Amino acid sequence: MDAAIIVSWKLPFPGREKEALDYAREVQEYWGKLAAEHKCSQPETFFFETSGRGLWIVTGDRDTLETLVIAEGTERLMVKGELLLQDFSSEIVKAGKASEEHLLRYAGVGQELALV
Repeated sequence: MDAAIIVSWKLPFPGREKEALDYAREVQEYWGKLAAEHKCSQPETFFFETSGRGLWIVTGDRDTLETLVIAEGTERLMVKGELLLQDFSSEIVKAGKASEEHLLRYAGVGQELALV
Protein backbone atom coordinates (compact mmCIF):
# COMPACT_ATOMS: atom_id res chain seq x y z
CA MET A 1 0.00 0.00 0.00
CA ASP A 2 1.54 3.26 -1.11
CA ALA A 3 -1.51 5.33 -2.05
CA ALA A 4 -5.07 6.08 -1.08
CA ILE A 5 -8.13 7.50 -2.79
CA ILE A 6 -9.83 9.99 -0.52
CA VAL A 7 -13.32 11.21 -1.40
CA SER A 8 -14.95 13.94 0.67
CA TRP A 9 -18.25 15.81 0.62
CA LYS A 10 -20.63 17.92 2.62
CA LEU A 11 -24.34 17.27 3.00
CA PRO A 12 -26.47 16.15 0.05
CA PHE A 13 -28.00 18.86 -2.09
CA PRO A 14 -31.48 19.62 -0.69
CA GLY A 15 -34.05 17.22 -2.13
CA ARG A 16 -31.42 14.60 -3.04
CA GLU A 17 -31.11 12.94 0.36
CA LYS A 18 -32.71 9.61 -0.62
CA GLU A 19 -30.55 9.35 -3.74
CA ALA A 20 -27.47 10.18 -1.62
CA LEU A 21 -28.27 7.29 0.76
CA ASP A 22 -28.69 4.95 -2.21
CA TYR A 23 -25.40 6.28 -3.58
CA ALA A 24 -23.62 5.46 -0.29
CA ARG A 25 -24.74 1.83 -0.61
CA GLU A 26 -23.64 1.76 -4.25
CA VAL A 27 -20.18 3.09 -3.33
CA GLN A 28 -19.76 0.45 -0.60
CA GLU A 29 -20.82 -2.34 -2.98
CA TYR A 30 -18.60 -1.14 -5.84
CA TRP A 31 -15.43 -0.67 -3.80
CA GLY A 32 -16.22 -3.72 -1.67
CA LYS A 33 -16.25 -5.83 -4.84
CA LEU A 34 -12.89 -4.37 -5.93
CA ALA A 35 -11.51 -5.09 -2.45
CA ALA A 36 -12.73 -8.71 -2.69
CA GLU A 37 -10.75 -8.91 -5.96
CA HIS A 38 -7.67 -7.68 -4.01
CA LYS A 39 -7.43 -4.44 -6.03
CA CYS A 40 -7.75 -2.15 -2.99
CA SER A 41 -8.66 -2.15 0.68
CA GLN A 42 -12.24 -2.29 1.92
CA PRO A 43 -13.70 1.22 1.78
CA GLU A 44 -13.77 3.03 5.11
CA THR A 45 -16.34 5.77 5.63
CA PHE A 46 -16.04 8.59 8.16
CA PHE A 47 -18.59 11.20 9.24
CA PHE A 48 -17.71 14.38 11.10
CA GLU A 49 -20.32 14.72 13.81
CA THR A 50 -20.50 18.51 13.96
CA SER A 51 -19.83 19.72 10.42
CA GLY A 52 -21.95 17.48 8.21
CA ARG A 53 -18.85 16.42 6.27
CA GLY A 54 -18.01 12.90 5.30
CA LEU A 55 -15.29 11.00 3.55
CA TRP A 56 -14.37 7.53 2.44
CA ILE A 57 -10.97 6.07 1.80
CA VAL A 58 -9.56 3.05 0.00
CA THR A 59 -5.87 2.19 -0.02
CA GLY A 60 -3.72 0.15 -2.34
CA ASP A 61 -0.96 0.13 -4.90
CA ARG A 62 -0.73 3.53 -6.65
CA ASP A 63 -0.63 2.10 -10.19
CA THR A 64 -3.67 -0.06 -9.49
CA LEU A 65 -5.62 2.82 -7.90
CA GLU A 66 -4.79 5.12 -10.83
CA THR A 67 -6.16 2.46 -13.19
CA LEU A 68 -9.30 2.06 -11.08
CA VAL A 69 -9.94 5.82 -10.97
CA ILE A 70 -10.20 6.04 -14.77
CA ALA A 71 -12.38 2.92 -15.09
CA GLU A 72 -15.87 3.57 -16.45
CA GLY A 73 -17.60 2.35 -13.28
CA THR A 74 -15.49 4.60 -11.05
CA GLU A 75 -15.90 7.65 -13.26
CA ARG A 76 -19.66 7.10 -13.25
CA LEU A 77 -19.71 6.92 -9.44
CA MET A 78 -17.64 10.10 -9.16
CA VAL A 79 -19.97 12.03 -11.45
CA LYS A 80 -22.95 10.76 -9.49
CA GLY A 81 -21.30 12.00 -6.29
CA GLU A 82 -20.80 15.44 -7.81
CA LEU A 83 -24.51 15.62 -8.67
CA LEU A 84 -25.75 14.44 -5.27
CA LEU A 85 -23.32 15.83 -2.68
CA GLN A 86 -22.15 19.36 -1.96
CA ASP A 87 -18.40 20.07 -2.21
CA PHE A 88 -17.70 16.58 -3.56
CA SER A 89 -14.01 16.02 -4.28
CA SER A 90 -11.61 13.13 -4.74
CA GLU A 91 -7.86 12.75 -4.86
CA ILE A 92 -5.18 10.09 -4.92
CA VAL A 93 -2.67 10.72 -2.14
CA LYS A 94 0.59 9.17 -1.01
CA ALA A 95 0.21 6.76 1.90
CA GLY A 96 2.25 4.28 3.88
CA LYS A 97 5.84 3.92 2.69
CA ALA A 98 5.36 6.50 -0.12
CA SER A 99 4.26 9.07 2.46
CA GLU A 100 7.31 8.35 4.62
CA GLU A 101 9.61 8.64 1.57
CA HIS A 102 7.99 11.97 0.68
CA LEU A 103 8.68 13.35 4.16
CA LEU A 104 12.32 12.23 3.98
CA ARG A 105 12.70 13.80 0.53
CA TYR A 106 11.09 17.02 1.79
CA ALA A 107 13.47 17.18 4.75
CA GLY A 108 16.49 16.47 2.52
CA VAL A 109 15.63 19.19 0.03
CA GLY A 110 14.84 21.57 2.90
CA GLN A 111 18.29 20.92 4.35
CA GLU A 112 19.96 21.47 0.94
CA LEU A 113 18.21 24.85 0.76
CA ALA A 114 19.10 25.59 4.40
CA LEU A 115 15.41 25.98 5.21
CA VAL A 116 15.15 23.22 7.83
